[in-house]
Amino acid sequence: MKKYDYYRPSASSLGRKKRVVRRKRSSFFFKFFLLAVLAGVVGFGGWLGVSKGYQLLVNSKLTDWHVKTVSAEGSPAPFQSEILSSLRPYEGKPFSVKDAAALRAKLIKRYPMLKEVSVSRGLLSGELRVAAKRREPIAKFVLPDESVRYIDEDSTVYPDPSSSASVPFVELSGPVPEKLSPEFIDLVQSTLKLNKELDFAFLQMDLEKNTVKMHMPDGCVIDFGQAVQLKRKALAAARILAFSHEHYQTLEKLDFTFFKYGKVFLTQKSH
Repeated sequence: MKKYDYYRPSASSLGRKKRVVRRKRSSFFFKFFLLAVLAGVVGFGGWLGVSKGYQLLVNSKLTDWHVKTVSAEGSPAPFQSEILSSLRPYEGKPFSVKDAAALRAKLIKRYPMLKEVSVSRGLLSGELRVAAKRREPIAKFVLPDESVRYIDEDSTVYPDPSSSASVPFVELSGPVPEKLSPEFIDLVQSTLKLNKELDFAFLQMDLEKNTVKMHMPDGCVIDFGQAVQLKRKALAAARILAFSHEHYQTLEKLDFTFFKYGKVFLTQKSH
């Protein structure tokens, strides 16, 4: 009797399976190879195009950039026309990144009353553009030589001969810095908000001792002491003056020397 191995596949079935598997593998690798080649060609072409374009831009716009037109934006009319006139000589001439930095430094030095000064070059348009804003003063003071300096909200001290701004007057003693303390700026801004309660005649600041005094129109002097917590002291002074005007005689002095201990000393005017 012949024995049959029912679990052994026939030769024909093995051949078919091998052919099917071989066909799938070859198709997969062929497609993968084509995609890889296509991606390489596209990537190389893109890189070559970007490289050529970049080199063309560098050679024609950055290293050999010429001014075609000039413009000045943002600054007030008098400064804008002056800046525009100073840019005219650059027309038709090469202008590098270093030239832009040097021009910006020159404008900042010449116009200290301007801020956010920028010099930009339109690579494709050929436009040389200067933009700036005028500082907004919050106080002013007069130096011994009678020259006026202004203080903006950034605490910068600067001259502005053409300014006609009506701002509080500050009497300074000691060397004049390029910037004042943020505490002092807080005091000025706080008093501007409290213009009814603290409508002062002028401020007095000793830069060496770092002390601040406020002189009121009626002669009352508010001695804030050290230039710290000035915003809180201004609010307290406004409340004290409002209360004293209703209940007491005119005050001669408010002393905040010991304010950190919660004390404010009041002195009434003698009659």
